[in-house]
Amino acid sequence: MFVRNGAGSIRRAIDSVLAQTYRNVEFIVQDGASTDGTLDILASYGERLTVVSEPDRGPSDGLLRALNRCTGNMIGSCLADEELLPDAVDRAVRMLQREPDIGAITGDAIITDVEGKRTGFWHSAPFNFIDYLLCDYTPYFCSSFFRRRALIDAGLLQQSRDTDCVEFDLWCRLAACTRIEYAHGAFAKYASHPDQSSNKQRDVAVHFAGRLKRIVAMCSEGGFFGESPLLRALFVRGHTRTFLNHAIANGLPDVARDVCRLAEEALAPFPPALLDGGPIGQGSDPSSAPAQAAGGARPTSIIQRLIGKRRPLSTGPQGRSEAAVHWPPVPAPVGDKVKARMYAELARRYEATGRLREALDLWRAAGALSALDGLDRDVPPRKQPRYEAG
Repeated sequence: MFVRNGAGSIRRAIDSVLAQTYRNVEFIVQDGASTDGTLDILASYGERLTVVSEPDRGPSDGLLRALNRCTGNMIGSCLADEELLPDAVDRAVRMLQREPDIGAITGDAIITDVEGKRTGFWHSAPFNFIDYLLCDYTPYFCSSFFRRRALIDAGLLQQSRDTDCVEFDLWCRLAACTRIEYAHGAFAKYASHPDQSSNKQRDVAVHFAGRLKRIVAMCSEGGFFGESPLLRALFVRGHTRTFLNHAIANGLPDVARDVCRLAEEALAPFPPALLDGGPIGQGSDPSSAPAQAAGGARPTSIIQRLIGKRRPLSTGPQGRSEAAVHWPPVPAPVGDKVKARMYAELARRYEATGRLREALDLWRAAGALSALDGLDRDVPPRKQPRYEAG
């Protein structure tokens, strides 16, 4: 657990960990110099918690400090506004012991408000690195467990603390070197509420910029994908789409503007990516065709070429005036044929390194999206993560 000023809900979170049916648990708490009574609550649990309180640079730094203090063979998390289900650790340990080649598992999650009352359910899906980098899929961290050896092999525990997106970096590093398995069923309760970090302008900007920096590195010479202008542009596009939709849904126009600015800055050093011989967005895939700007003018900026039309004025849940909010344009999703080609490229990379099971999963996913020669057309479409209200 890493926390700063979580006094309002932290007892519920701590109690859920201490109540686990699996008893051999080391409970590490990394506190970021709380000032709201959190430290008094932590002290009341005595030796059942191992607490360090010190200033940090934010959530990513707190997470990395906590990870580095863990000594157990397997690592899970529970933040101050979350809860683990009673058998979560037991199920995770048994699964990781049963399949020693798995580096991590991730499952479903119950969605709650800040008071822990259920508001929905997140049905996750098998981990897919392409979908993750397109931001079409997000494993819930509270419902994920990691083999410590895999984190060490991925270099996560030795990385510099200057990163601003440790969780994103963790999944990228693990996907590059080990298998991540989906486990059906919920492991935890995840709190979604206005005060969380994903709704704060500065936190979102820092995290989004960190993600884009990591994407650019992975799609450059020496990175996991090598020099790949197309993948770089598509991954930035996918992240822009998801973060803009979140900003619009929550009525955060300043966040939306930051997202567009940071996406354009990330791609500015590179020439436009090409797809089927033309600038990205053109070619055989109609779902990624670029829309014309207002008045029929051709979009000129990199981000406009990627994401097309300006979104109509609208209101968000915070009640901003319709006339006052000019939402930036939102990208269309990457089309099935393009995504199938992305799956195939990663499958070939997995094959080259002997990760045949993951390669087969990707070939089957590609076959479900596109009529690629030699693939089984009867494979059902890959299950997509989905949110269920109530």
